[in-house]
Amino acid sequence: MKIKKKKFLVRMLEIIVIIGIIIITILSINYANKLRGYQTIGGEYLIPIFGLLIILFLEEYLGSEEKKNENKRR
Repeated sequence: MKIKKKKFLVRMLEIIVIIGIIIITILSINYANKLRGYQTIGGEYLIPIFGLLIILFLEEYLGSEEKKNENKRR
């Protein structure tokens, strides 16, 4: 089975983004709670949505590149 380099790199970027977003979310929630002095829900809970948008962009980029390569073969 041949591993496509571009697909592999995109998958690795997605894993890095997921891990980074988890860490950033936890740190931002702790920071916001210390800054406010009490626990509440704020904009820091929207950070995972930003990570999801990055992953969707990467998937769309990979899909468009695969379609270009497929059209060139025909």
